[in-house]
Amino acid sequence: GMGGIVGQAEALGKKLDADADAEDGTPSFQMVVVCGKNEAAQKSLESREWGNGVNVQVNGFVYNMDEYMRASDAIVTKAGPGTIAEASICGLPCMLSSYLPGQEAGNVPYVENAGFGSYSSNPTKIADTVSTWIESPSKLEEMKSKALEAARPSATLDIARDIAEMLFEHKKKGGEK
Repeated sequence: GMGGIVGQAEALGKKLDADADAEDGTPSFQMVVVCGKNEAAQKSLESREWGNGVNVQVNGFVYNMDEYMRASDAIVTKAGPGTIAEASICGLPCMLSSYLPGQEAGNVPYVENAGFGSYSSNPTKIADTVSTWIESPSKLEEMKSKALEAARPSATLDIARDIAEMLFEHKKKGGEK
């Protein structure tokens, strides 16, 4: 699973290392890879040499994804609605790498049209796109603003309130089915 996370991480790590100004031996970039429960991907990426230009941290399942998001300049992820919602609340540009046909397909144009992300399943295109964003602070800032504009941080509470109001109205009318 995880939409080719190994290929995507390798392509992005290689691109960031190539973009880096690492003559003094200090990494110019940091990349965190969260493999979730994909142990094969985690082992594969942990055993890889990344080069001096990029510091890579490989994790399995984490409970503090929100903290990683808040510390990041961009995220590469599948087009899951929860991740996109959380990323937009954090003002995080999204590089979407895959989606589930049907239920997640509409999330791709949503992110692209809102101006805070792009889609490609090609690891090289993903790496080039993210690299372009990182190399342009003004582009990142613009995408961050667009992500925040798209955010609906109170959506869950709004839904719960709407349901409660509907139930209350239904009960007030003495309606039972």
